[in-house]
Amino acid sequence: MRSLQHDVEAARRVHGGRHLCHGMVLGVRLARLGCRLLGIDDPGSYRDLVVYTETDRCAADAVSAVAGVTLGRRRLKWVDYGKFAATFVDLATERAVRVWARPDVPHGRPDQDAEEVWRGFTDERLFYWQWVHVEVPDCDRPGRPIEKVWCEDCGEEVRDSRHVGVEGRRLCRACAHGPYYEVLAAQSDEAGVA
Repeated sequence: MRSLQHDVEAARRVHGGRHLCHGMVLGVRLARLGCRLLGIDDPGSYRDLVVYTETDRCAADAVSAVAGVTLGRRRLKWVDYGKFAATFVDLATERAVRVWARPDVPHGRPDQDAEEVWRGFTDERLFYWQWVHVEVPDCDRPGRPIEKVWCEDCGEEVRDSRHVGVEGRRLCRACAHGPYYEVLAAQSDEAGVA
């Protein structure tokens, strides 16, 4: 396995900043632990690892960098729980482990050096973990899309079983439940959309 310092620097590059916050260092430690528990020594080249992160904060970037998983490669999944946790799934062995920060871990202050603060803590002091089962559906696995449909309202392509059946029609989630965005008529006209 790579050195802790190597992984910290990789996480810093992915995160895109000079400052290394406590969440990044703990995210690096969490990812290293998850990979180690699964027996994955070189996660960057291991293609059967999928990670579900439960946060969209700094730790998610650290997990991505250390575990070598990305959204674009379909090996990083985001579950919007708002928790400092991640589940590491080995598709080849079907083993999975969920790792999360212990609630009794003290919070680091912004004026403290994050690497120095957490250096003396063991993984057992920082995290809990448990073996779990995760059923990764075929439509969520890495690789090419297994299904494409076109929304019967907006006509846009929807991949990997993300469409919704409504009264016998196949719709994208935005048409079925309402989008997260609001269309502005003036901008739509400029883009060539009627």
